[in-house]
Amino acid sequence: MVFSTTTGNGTNRKVLCGDIMNITIKTVPNEEIKKRAGFTGADWWFEANGDLQIRIAQMSNPAYEKALAIHEFIEALHCQLQGVTVSQVDEFDTKFEKEHPENHGIEAGDAPNCPYAKPHSIATAPERVYIAEAGVCWSEYDIEVGSK
Repeated sequence: MVFSTTTGNGTNRKVLCGDIMNITIKTVPNEEIKKRAGFTGADWWFEANGDLQIRIAQMSNPAYEKALAIHEFIEALHCQLQGVTVSQVDEFDTKFEKEHPENHGIEAGDAPNCPYAKPHSIATAPERVYIAEAGVCWSEYDIEVGSK
């Protein structure tokens, strides 16, 4: 859809609009995430109308929650761009958690056979930038995220 709008100086410009997507990010108890998908820490999915839902486990530091929300948001959009479905991500994550119950700092998105390895890697960069700008230690953040 294209429509015209008038700018502050009286000139017209064309604006291209596609479908509108609402994005909802909520911090919730970890158990709520586990109920939906069988894994923990964070979760995202697209509603039938295209809206993006993101859930982040409650953590000890609000900066951790924000960094993880940034990661999940970017990962979801890049998965969508690359045609990786929510069910592919959920199935892989559930299987990965069962196969790696101790975790030991291994993230599903870093596994060589992960269907969303590239979106995960892309999302990690701004997550790291946010943690650095927030003045918190990446390794402490990573330990807490890994414990979820």
